[in-house]
Amino acid sequence: MKKNKLILITVVIGSFVIASYVYLIILKIHDVNEMEKRRPVLLYETDHQALLEACRALSQQVVTGQLKPGTYFLYGRHTDPETKQFPQLIRDIEPLYVLINVEGVVYITMSVRVIYGIIAFPENLDRKNIEMYEDSNRIELINGLWYFDNDFLNHPEHMKAVEESLVKPGTAYKSTK
Repeated sequence: MKKNKLILITVVIGSFVIASYVYLIILKIHDVNEMEKRRPVLLYETDHQALLEACRALSQQVVTGQLKPGTYFLYGRHTDPETKQFPQLIRDIEPLYVLINVEGVVYITMSVRVIYGIIAFPENLDRKNIEMYEDSNRIELINGLWYFDNDFLNHPEHMKAVEESLVKPGTAYKSTK
């Protein structure tokens, strides 16, 4: 009798572990698919100047004390109530979260599976401070607005393709449609 209970408990726990693993795989596939859909929108269809202005408005809220520096989730059940006052354009691009540091630098992260997004610098931030954020996985879209993608670290050819698809940093961008 004890042996049957032990077998039943083992089967139940094993089934739970397998089901959890399958669920996590499905979530990862869903997130990667959603991420892939949003990447070209962010790069080629979003008005980068308007996005920079929206980020700077958000940064200004931190400077004036209307908003605390920190991380704000905009996705799913864990949406922070403060995000209701975020500029509409930031909410429209559907980021996972927005991090605003004490200097007013705004990080918009679109996914945690393949980490990519936007870094926007406040207008008055010293160029030396901006240079410390420069990295091998970042492309300057316009002055003050950078795109980052951790995929570039493993696949530099992807970065080159994105750079070539953009007309020129600081100018208009091509649509892939």
